[in-house]
Amino acid sequence: MRKSIGTILFLVVLFLSFIPVIMGEYRDNLNDNYEAVTVILDAGHGGKDGGASSASGIIEKEVVLSVTKKVEDYLKMQGINVVLTRDGDYDLASPEAKKRKTEDLSKRVQIMNGQENGIVVSIHANAITNSSWSGAQTFYDPKKIENKQLATAIMNSMKNNLQTTTREAKAISNLFILKNSNVPSTLVEIGFLSNPDEAEKLNTDSYQDEIAYAIYEGILYYLDNPDMEVE
Repeated sequence: MRKSIGTILFLVVLFLSFIPVIMGEYRDNLNDNYEAVTVILDAGHGGKDGGASSASGIIEKEVVLSVTKKVEDYLKMQGINVVLTRDGDYDLASPEAKKRKTEDLSKRVQIMNGQENGIVVSIHANAITNSSWSGAQTFYDPKKIENKQLATAIMNSMKNNLQTTTREAKAISNLFILKNSNVPSTLVEIGFLSNPDEAEKLNTDSYQDEIAYAIYEGILYYLDNPDMEVE
């Protein structure tokens, strides 16, 4: 009887030890490049600038900050250095700023370009007048192939992990942060707050965690495949 109990306890401990691997929370074949890179996570908006909002009152600045911190946690489990442009409900403009948005964006870019061997992932939520649109999507400035590679890696990961989007990484040349970033960068729109169903999903901790994990997996794929081919 004691031997049977001992065997059962051993199997339980063995199973529990594999849970992080089963859940995909970490990898044991760490890329040497992980320690050399700094991932700058940029949670959009903040403070007086709430960003987009749903009809039910779900606010972009709150959702994207929550997702950003979850991505940070995943990356830190891999030993990757992470810098957040904001970690609370504030923007980066000075109290006396006359053009708050311009100063806020400029300071974010300063943080991004001030990191050696950095990559940027700016996280936002979308909203348009057509409430039927849904799905996460990544954007990149076409001036550098690395931008497209990063955006594509994260987009592919979101399609594989979320099963809620069929969109593709899209080139865009007029977004201030992407246009002025000197390091590989992408902007991730995690979904549409203007879509009632998607807005409610975006407001749940479980779906935010799914999005964060998809972004994290995309970042790792980019780091693991520096020569990845993109069309």
